[in-house]
Amino acid sequence: MSTQRSTVLNEALSFYFNFISYFGIPFTLINSLVIFLSLTIFSSLIAVFLFYVSRQFSYSIVYELRSWALYKFYGQGLTFINSYSFGIMQNTFEREINKVADAVFSVFQLLSVTIFTLLMISFSMELSSLMTLIILVSFGFLGFFSLFIGNKISLLSEVTVSTANKLSSKLYNPLLNAKNILSFARQDWAYKTHKNAFNIHVKAALKSQTLAFTLPELFKTLSLLIAILALFYSISRGESLTLLLATLAVFIRLLPKIANFTEAYARIKEALPSINQYSMLFPKSKKNINNLNKKVIKNFISSISLDNISFSYPSRENVLTNINIDIKKNSFVSFVGSSGSGKTTCSDIILGLYKPTLGSISIDDCPLDKIDTISYLDLVGYVQQDTILLDGSIRENLLWANPKASIDDMWDSLSLVSIDKFVKSLPTGIDSLVGERGVALSGGQKQRIALALALVRKPQILILDEVTSALDHESEIIIRQSLKSLSHKLTIISVTHRASMAEHSDMIYVFEKGSIVESGTYKELIESNKAFLNNVGSN
Repeated sequence: MSTQRSTVLNEALSFYFNFISYFGIPFTLINSLVIFLSLTIFSSLIAVFLFYVSRQFSYSIVYELRSWALYKFYGQGLTFINSYSFGIMQNTFEREINKVADAVFSVFQLLSVTIFTLLMISFSMELSSLMTLIILVSFGFLGFFSLFIGNKISLLSEVTVSTANKLSSKLYNPLLNAKNILSFARQDWAYKTHKNAFNIHVKAALKSQTLAFTLPELFKTLSLLIAILALFYSISRGESLTLLLATLAVFIRLLPKIANFTEAYARIKEALPSINQYSMLFPKSKKNINNLNKKVIKNFISSISLDNISFSYPSRENVLTNINIDIKKNSFVSFVGSSGSGKTTCSDIILGLYKPTLGSISIDDCPLDKIDTISYLDLVGYVQQDTILLDGSIRENLLWANPKASIDDMWDSLSLVSIDKFVKSLPTGIDSLVGERGVALSGGQKQRIALALALVRKPQILILDEVTSALDHESEIIIRQSLKSLSHKLTIISVTHRASMAEHSDMIYVFEKGSIVESGTYKELIESNKAFLNNVGSN
């Protein structure tokens, strides 16, 4: 048996001489150095190439994860989006997705390391089966210990993910409300809030990251110690010192791979809470988000009907109760009521942003959930109360709303809201920048451009949500005149708490505590002197 092992060793040692002899290269010191340097350079080039490929693969994983997350984020609708804080979403997109990608990459790393390890172990078994078996059995016990450490890493990482969500919220929510922070002189509060959240997160992150770093270091150190102890034990059993040293050399060569294996395992365990959060927010099921086999509509023909609509938020019940509304094509309808009465939620249901808890909504007698969402919204122009314009020019904003709009279409939409003269007076006209979120414009100008964005789409249905609530009297008059000129040319649904905005409506629905308590024309509701006058403001 010893002779056989010596033969294996001799064959392994003579491989180099056979290799250079095959290519007719004489064995000299210079030739050996040249071959060694060439192999080193080749190895480095291969390492660089593999690093590039692996990084490209990692970025591809991140892209796929983020693409799916965006798809699900928008596809699951407004109820889902409003169910989670911005901090959780922002942290998931920026931090947790990267950790999920690292975990996926680590799985492939585990596979490659496993293959290499099996090859090296099969070679070491030929050199010394006793020493190899001792090391493998010891590695088995280390593996069970690693499982315990891995579970501890996952538990600590759960806390890290939670504190990262809170840190994101404490950092970005004040940034998004910078105007309020400055106007209330609460900068110190913003600093301290971020500092406290950051310190809590750092404490949690240091624990999980340190333990994740310690695991491969501990495994590597213990592995070397086990290999040396196995060496001395095998020597005491009469094993060949030469073969044992060769076996030890194999395991020393294997140690970096073992470290890679445990690092990959630690990364996977550390990423499990991130994977759970990602899976919870963006599940693999495509339920309710695809438009396959749904009806594509190209025109709004007759009416929008809401039949016995009731709606509840996850955290608030009976937002709407038994709503029945019939909106004829090219009519002007107003939803009026105080804040929290349910009028905006009703318009959001018409938009398809929310699905009713009970009842149904139909477009031209076809249930909205049977209609292709994109084709329906292509018929709609929507202006919300808190208008946000893109950081670009007026032209870019109009083209964002309708990529097919011609320059004449743009000027027509600006003219309809009486802001075309102002735009022409600007130094660069329609190419003037509006600033981030429209900060370069006044409130009235920004709201009128937002209305132009809706009109440049050439909508058949126009939905306005409190478009004049924060405007001065002059700006409101301009928008009222614009709506009057559009009346009966398209279907208008106006959500408002101002009586003046409902004056030219064909029908007014008065909302109170989630129900319609009164309906009729402006004149009828004024004469009745009931809920309408109690639920709307003056001019």
